[in-house]
Amino acid sequence: MEKKKDLEIVIAGHTCLDIIPAFTIEEVENLTDVLVPGKMINMGECVVVGGGPVTNAGVSIRRLGVKTELIGKIGSDNFGKEILRWYEEQEGHFEGIKVVDGESTSYTIAICIPGIDRFYLHHCGANDTFGYDDMNFNIVERSKLMLFGYPPWMKKIYENTGSELTKILKKTKKLDTTTALDLSLPDVNSPAGQKDWMAILKDWVPLSDIMVPSAEELFYFLYKEKFLEKKANLGARESVLDNMTVNEISTMGNDLIQMGTGIAMVKCGNRGLYVRTAGKDRLKKLGAAQCSDLENWSNRELWFPVYREEKFVGALGSGDSAIAGFLSAFIRSLSIESCLRYANAAGSMNVTVPDGLSWNKGFDDLTKRIKAGWKTKDIQIDEDGWKLENGFWVGPDNQGRWET
Repeated sequence: MEKKKDLEIVIAGHTCLDIIPAFTIEEVENLTDVLVPGKMINMGECVVVGGGPVTNAGVSIRRLGVKTELIGKIGSDNFGKEILRWYEEQEGHFEGIKVVDGESTSYTIAICIPGIDRFYLHHCGANDTFGYDDMNFNIVERSKLMLFGYPPWMKKIYENTGSELTKILKKTKKLDTTTALDLSLPDVNSPAGQKDWMAILKDWVPLSDIMVPSAEELFYFLYKEKFLEKKANLGARESVLDNMTVNEISTMGNDLIQMGTGIAMVKCGNRGLYVRTAGKDRLKKLGAAQCSDLENWSNRELWFPVYREEKFVGALGSGDSAIAGFLSAFIRSLSIESCLRYANAAGSMNVTVPDGLSWNKGFDDLTKRIKAGWKTKDIQIDEDGWKLENGFWVGPDNQGRWET
């Protein structure tokens, strides 16, 4: 007998402890203005919270009023105990978090210096040994949708042409649970960075109903040589994203659709969100979490600018928050336009706080802000076939029906 879907979303994958020291200095030009051997730097309060997409996206989705479970793997060390303590105090017990003796817990130290692009000191820990046998498929079977996050930072998951995650996604689809996949950008010189990611994604993408990567991640995995060329020619304070064209991003969205996904939402940082969707036949195969209106969701190509934030503190977890906003609206059967609004609303709120969670005051709070006429930032798309309509930039391949 098929198990009742009494959960709405489960988030599986990379789990860690986030350690975020607060720099109290004024904005600086160079890293060496701050990090100098022998120098004492006066710091503000350090934020220590559960992190990684399992926590940042999962807890955010839960706080947005969605019945949510988490699946992850940690060690029985002090960092693992701190993650469990944080979960218990802040959210309650999550039965899918596996504690393993003899393994170290993953952690990230976020270095966010005013004026300098953030960077991270990261230890993958137990995430590197996470695999099919660590999944709690009883939870997956009870869920309408499963999001798997950051497989490029999980060694066992991406080895052997990604066969471990392929197995997980196939099992999830058999349980009639809709699949969503988020990626992460590995260090170019790391073992993960040297993998044939095109070969891996050819197996993963058709099994992923919803893809939610960042533009830079996707560009690296699909067009590595072009990515490295842009990276080698960056100016001061520039990122690869800054130098990507709308056409390059829309091409990648189309690539994902051609590879077999149903919905491709590409996160473009302060430039907003790009979305491309497949036709009705593919969208009918999403599983338990269905599109509310196939006429509205099928064959769409839209770009939605970010909302104007009240202040900018840091972007740690902003991508996870955008995914949380999108999926929280999707599971409520909202239109594609509304899902993009909630995604950008969550991402824009996230950058006003140092961590990835404290921005979240619930789904109703985002709704009030959106309905109050929250203004988006101005962006201009001059490439052929694009036009501004209803607050969205509309691509040349947009065919579906607008929300009613």
